[in-house]
Amino acid sequence: MKKIYRLMYSNKFFAFFILIIQVAVLYFGFQWFTDSRILVYASYALSAVLLVWEINRTEEPTYKLTWVLLIALIPVFGALLYLFIQLSGRAMSLGIRAGLERARRHTKQCLPQNEAVMQSISLHNKESEGFVKYLREYGGSPAFGGTSVQYFDDGEKILNAMKRDIESAKEFIFMEFFIIDPRGKLWNDFVTLLKKKAAEGVEVRVLYDGMGCMGLLPRNYPAKNKENNLKFKIFSPAQPLLSTYQNNRDHRKILVIDGRVAFTGGINLADEYANYIERFGYWKDNGIKLTGSAVAGFTGMFLEMWNFDNPDNDDYSKYISASEKYATKDAGFVVPFGDSPLDDVSVGQRAYIENLNTAHKYAHITSPYLVIDNEMYEAMKYAAQRGVDVKLILPHVPDKIYAFWLARTYYPELLEAGIKIYEYTPGFIHAKMSVCDDERAIIGTINHDYRSLYLHYECAAFMANVPAVLDAEEDFQRTLEKSEEITMEKYKKFSWYSRLLGRMIRLVAPLL
Repeated sequence: MKKIYRLMYSNKFFAFFILIIQVAVLYFGFQWFTDSRILVYASYALSAVLLVWEINRTEEPTYKLTWVLLIALIPVFGALLYLFIQLSGRAMSLGIRAGLERARRHTKQCLPQNEAVMQSISLHNKESEGFVKYLREYGGSPAFGGTSVQYFDDGEKILNAMKRDIESAKEFIFMEFFIIDPRGKLWNDFVTLLKKKAAEGVEVRVLYDGMGCMGLLPRNYPAKNKENNLKFKIFSPAQPLLSTYQNNRDHRKILVIDGRVAFTGGINLADEYANYIERFGYWKDNGIKLTGSAVAGFTGMFLEMWNFDNPDNDDYSKYISASEKYATKDAGFVVPFGDSPLDDVSVGQRAYIENLNTAHKYAHITSPYLVIDNEMYEAMKYAAQRGVDVKLILPHVPDKIYAFWLARTYYPELLEAGIKIYEYTPGFIHAKMSVCDDERAIIGTINHDYRSLYLHYECAAFMANVPAVLDAEEDFQRTLEKSEEITMEKYKKFSWYSRLLGRMIRLVAPLL
């Protein structure tokens, strides 16, 4: 009974209840429209206008096609739904977009490109020079030398490393996560450490996503922690509204300590990520720790998200410049970068395609989800046709069955193109990375699906000629040994209903 009461009075139940009301209003509004011949004709005219409008918009073609199908097949209801979602989503995102652009200008002033690093790239990594300039302009950070990178092949390992570095913090701790689950051991360990460091005078800020933590952290969680000198902030608190605005979640995972070290990867702050509990078999994750100059890039990303609703901003320079004194003498370069759904530039998608297009020997990819558009498919196909060894490792044990069925619908065309697909049999692989030619790697929070590539705020690091790239590839090979290769013969043995439902879900995949 207590569980029922907790559910009924939770944020999640309230949001779901309000959503049901909105869907009901739309449905009965649709019924009311159909009772009037004049309104029906008007709605068909509106649908025609919306179809022309949507077809001529500059957006991802598959996403566009989904809306065109909905409006064409269900003219009245589809048109009303389109207007409601698009208009409400745009109105709500305008303030966030303006705030992020303002914050980005402040960050950019504090992150000039070191010309010696660019000269080195031009000399030793000519193939990456243009892409590095692209990331500087649209990903928000320049290229850095003077950075050591440590690769972690397991969630528990990186989370334990985070705890150790938090313990040694002297000045500030910045944390940004999609999910924080207070019910388990992991967050209890972290919050105990954070309270201790705050009591020692260390500045502690924690930013978490309103949707990712809905039902986990109460809305008054930031206020409750003020007495512990902890600064908590909710990014975009979940509102009970049917809107694309709700899709634009902060999916980033960032920990910055003193400007000395920065962590990113697939991990969230919940027990399953450290395998303290088992949910979907063994949880396979990964991540990296940066030490040195490139930490400044992740510091800037965190401050942008923290200050998007603060016109006065922070003194960015004192936090960002802190990384200068920790520069190392390691070879290679690192480019931290972020991706926003509000700037009409798909940086994460472009980064993954860049690795495919520049690969000569191999391009090895891990992702928990697979929902790709034609551009990504063509990049994978072209790489394979050029003789590049393109391999994908995906989960064998799903966390979301609909996403699992959907991902498998892409198998036939990928296999036909010469791409090899493997499923990680011990459980769920949550690691997100792309490694190519023992030279370059992208590791961070970006999945190979629409939500990550087009709808979420994401982050990652592009690395070239650093030893951690080889560590990532070694992890890929070890993971491959625990994975089952999927052939067309095996695909045909998947249950007929899962293949059928997957194909049906694929019709609306961009909206999920």
